[in-house]
Amino acid sequence: MQIQELSINPVNINSELNPALWSDMRLLPEVHMQLLRIARHFADFLNVERLNLVDITVSGSNAGYNYNQFSDIDLHLVVKHVDGNAELFTAKKNQYNFTYNINLNGVPVELYVQDARQTHHSSGIYSVLNSKWLSLPKRTHPEATPEQIKSKARNYAGLVNQAMRSQRLEKCEAAMEELRRLRKAGLETNGEQSVENLAFKLLRARGQIDKLRKYINKLTSAELSLGEQYEDQ
Repeated sequence: MQIQELSINPVNINSELNPALWSDMRLLPEVHMQLLRIARHFADFLNVERLNLVDITVSGSNAGYNYNQFSDIDLHLVVKHVDGNAELFTAKKNQYNFTYNINLNGVPVELYVQDARQTHHSSGIYSVLNSKWLSLPKRTHPEATPEQIKSKARNYAGLVNQAMRSQRLEKCEAAMEELRRLRKAGLETNGEQSVENLAFKLLRARGQIDKLRKYINKLTSAELSLGEQYEDQ
């Protein structure tokens, strides 16, 4: 990855919630109804006999003031008793987000399954099911400077590039897991405005996380195939 690929400003604090989604701190009626439709569709896609749904929430940048043109809508199905289905939910979530390209007023939607017992770190959390804020967003600027965030993102980019150059599935999977671990540690320590989370989001906005994910899928396909030689692209 070239340095200029990380040249966008990762710190973005707006004066209002995204007007494509919100009005007077409430979801636009058509957005609200469509999010419920999407959530039902995702629930059917999960195909679990007893989903034990607790809530449907929106969180992340588009439930706060730090959204930008790369931000998506994080739509969470909050459920009880994830333990026995954790791997299934993760696989289904990835499959759903890969299969369906859903946008609301130009903003992409990404689906998640969240354990009700899990502490979720976000500047704002809105219950779509109950039409109320569970955590009101605040206009908080990150303590980390743009230079620190870009520096961390470059380190992450180096990790991704090194793993992909190895052309080894275990190295690429380990790199993805390490990125997720670092982001999780940052969220737990300093919240959504942590340097680790912002660096991860910057890398994701430039398509590097998705590139690594697709490369892992390609290597996995090659490893499970017979009579086909892997070709580096």
